[in-house]
Amino acid sequence: MGPVEPVSICREIAETNLGTTVNPYVLTGLVMCTVVIIALIGTSYLAVYFTRRAKVDLEQLLTPLAELLDGEVDIEEAEVKGRWRGYLVMARMANAAAGTVRIFQTDMIDAAGGDGWNFVYSRPRKGRPKPEIDFQSTNQSIRAALAGLEASRLTPLEPGKRDWLQLEYSPDVGCVRLARPMHGRNEIPSPQEFGVDLDYLVQLCDENRVLQEHSRGVGEEGVKS
Repeated sequence: MGPVEPVSICREIAETNLGTTVNPYVLTGLVMCTVVIIALIGTSYLAVYFTRRAKVDLEQLLTPLAELLDGEVDIEEAEVKGRWRGYLVMARMANAAAGTVRIFQTDMIDAAGGDGWNFVYSRPRKGRPKPEIDFQSTNQSIRAALAGLEASRLTPLEPGKRDWLQLEYSPDVGCVRLARPMHGRNEIPSPQEFGVDLDYLVQLCDENRVLQEHSRGVGEEGVKS
């Protein structure tokens, strides 16, 4: 017996139920509907399969990071939470502010108050042999005073591996953030890379807190005088 064609199936079903020869136009319509239904079922199945597969892959990549923090994983939010050397840490996949770039960001909570700042390192490119540094703050003296932003201190973060690297302190949110662009799940950092990032952020948080407290002290003395 050869393969059964959709046209034959539809003809038999239609003639069995209607008891007469089916108009070829009606038959064609039935065939098209059948093909569409089968395609929709197949598409739905593939969508469910790939969604589940993506969640499994994501869990395998994030679980070691959560274990490093002695914390937990939220697969729906693609996020891990925990603690590192006394600091509360949250790391997750997210969209950049512009919404066109996927990033992996690590937030270390430290409400040091004071002035916020944003530091972006862009690696050298063709026609631009040196890295480009963009620093934004209402207090520009922070750039020179914060040793953690010096080029030699960035080396463990391997800033040249990505197009750019962002370090940011927000007194409103109360955290220091490290963010990098990523092209897919496979660029989630390994536990070793994550540990290096966390150790760097601990040092940066400590230095930032000392700097912010010093700036407030100088400001208060100026007001008193």
